[in-house]
Amino acid sequence: MDSEKTIHAIIQERINELENSFCHNIDELLTELEINKQQICTNLKLYYNERKDQKDMQHYYQSVMNLKEKQPLFFKFHDLVKRSHKERLPYFMSKDQYLYKWVDLQPDGSLKNIYSGMRQNPETLIVADFEIIQKKHAEFQKLLKRRDTKVGNKTVKIPKIDNDLKFNTEHIVPLSWYLAKEPMKGDLHHLFACQPECNIKRSNYPYADFSFYIPESPEEKIQNHCGVTMDGRFEPEYGKGTVARALMYFLLRYPGTIHKTFLRKIDRSLLLRWHQQFDINIYEKHRNQAIFLIQGNRNPFIDFPELAEELLPDYL
Repeated sequence: MDSEKTIHAIIQERINELENSFCHNIDELLTELEINKQQICTNLKLYYNERKDQKDMQHYYQSVMNLKEKQPLFFKFHDLVKRSHKERLPYFMSKDQYLYKWVDLQPDGSLKNIYSGMRQNPETLIVADFEIIQKKHAEFQKLLKRRDTKVGNKTVKIPKIDNDLKFNTEHIVPLSWYLAKEPMKGDLHHLFACQPECNIKRSNYPYADFSFYIPESPEEKIQNHCGVTMDGRFEPEYGKGTVARALMYFLLRYPGTIHKTFLRKIDRSLLLRWHQQFDINIYEKHRNQAIFLIQGNRNPFIDFPELAEELLPDYL
């Protein structure tokens, strides 16, 4: 009986989260998206204002830069990004209200799949996600009402619904690594637009760099617009520097939250290598500035790329 109550509570929690998304008016979101795209087209400084960003950075990091004690940088910056993370948005709000219509936009107003680089229409993703919300809600409602289904069968059915009806969003740090808890789940610094096909291919695997696969080379024969999965690891076709900096941010912001089973599989040297190999562009700077204005905190690996080795915890 207790296990049945627990399963029902989990299903109800899924239903409640999906119902929270119903309160978002899709027509209003599409209108706001169109306004944002027009503003970017008119004035690129509205997409990313370097002068303002430099002033914001100076003010934001003033407290850690002025500390005289010889405390390791990791602890100084961890305290800052945690303390300044004042708006801890739930996932449904981060994704529906901010990700597609502003935070993850490219300078031309499109979205790019984080693992393939393929351009996507943000309007299409917003509409598709709202359709998925309705379908998932119906499936979970149906599952909750079925009294003839054994607890074990319902337990299997929950992840199947989640896998069959995926949103167009990727968590750089997979949900299973930290039991899908907030505020990690809704933290915009590691949320990116991504088609379900690539989301499925990545699964919850750690990143890798395979010797036989060089997606940056024009001669690479493997062209599947996602990447390569092998032996429980995943190498993306695109976005390596961006995902490395997002993952390093997570490790700085949330130490101790990733289960040890997964933490042991993170390749510290690989993250630093991708960070150094793939430069920060205006898209990442735009994201960082936009998220700062929404959440209140920044990604130091974007602002101070030269400090990456000191800021990345050495327990990996």
